[in-house]
Amino acid sequence: MTYKSSRDGILERIENFEKDSWINITDPSIEELKEVSQLCNIPIEFLEDPLDLEESARIEYDEETNCTLIINDFPTINNNNQFDSYITIPIGIILGTDYIVTVCSQSGDFLENLIKKNVNTLMKSRFALEILFSISTQYIEKLKKLNKQRLKIENNLRDSLTNKQLYDLMEIEKSLVYFLTSLKANADVITKLFRTNSVKLYEDDKDLLEDVRIENNQGIETTELYTRILNSITGSYSSLISNELNNTMKTLTLFTVFLTLPTLVFSFFGMNVILPIADNDPSSWIITLIIALIFVIWIGLVLSRRRIF
Repeated sequence: MTYKSSRDGILERIENFEKDSWINITDPSIEELKEVSQLCNIPIEFLEDPLDLEESARIEYDEETNCTLIINDFPTINNNNQFDSYITIPIGIILGTDYIVTVCSQSGDFLENLIKKNVNTLMKSRFALEILFSISTQYIEKLKKLNKQRLKIENNLRDSLTNKQLYDLMEIEKSLVYFLTSLKANADVITKLFRTNSVKLYEDDKDLLEDVRIENNQGIETTELYTRILNSITGSYSSLISNELNNTMKTLTLFTVFLTLPTLVFSFFGMNVILPIADNDPSSWIITLIIALIFVIWIGLVLSRRRIF
């Protein structure tokens, strides 16, 4: 889709490629990439690299076409999981002589926000900074959602502990790892924008770039904080699980001990040999029970003094 700012400052969708327009490409084919490359005089590599999900954030300049490529990672929902976890994928922002092009394998909410915001396509550098700022705010929003999910799971864990809840915590932790890695890579790109000469920045642009850096740093700090909290929670519940298992084994061991002693007594008096108690004595079974009970009370006192239970 192609957009261009009107004289009234409203971002309008247009059918053809025009000078000073914004070309937004999502999940394109090879033919579409070649067409955009030829019409806009953009290196084909600049259009292909952001489509690689493993591509790292960076800035690259091509002197022959006078084009600058800015690759940043943005968060998106992981469609392979029923739980609302996130991954990060790259988006390419290409600043050409006459065009600004964004290329990505998936569409992002932040691009729709830019359309509603009516950004000016004539100011290409500022347009790119608006995209970077919108990406940084996306991280903050997604982090708030992850934290709400964590609090909900934590409240449920206090009532009952299930494998599903632990798996959900693992998904949140995985999302935070994606966020922290991408945010730090984006921070390097933002730092390079302050020093690069290929992207011309005016004073207002520098102020906006500073806002982008502040927002990105806030995302890094928030992600690190949530990661530490999550690690603390998982560590605590791992200890609780281990403690519950120890208590269960302890209870089973005590039952085994108390049941073994009467069995030994009854087995001894059940042997087919001469015993101190006469076989024809009607009170012999009572004596056997008393002996077994004495053993049980004795072992119970010994275990109680050692604070085993």
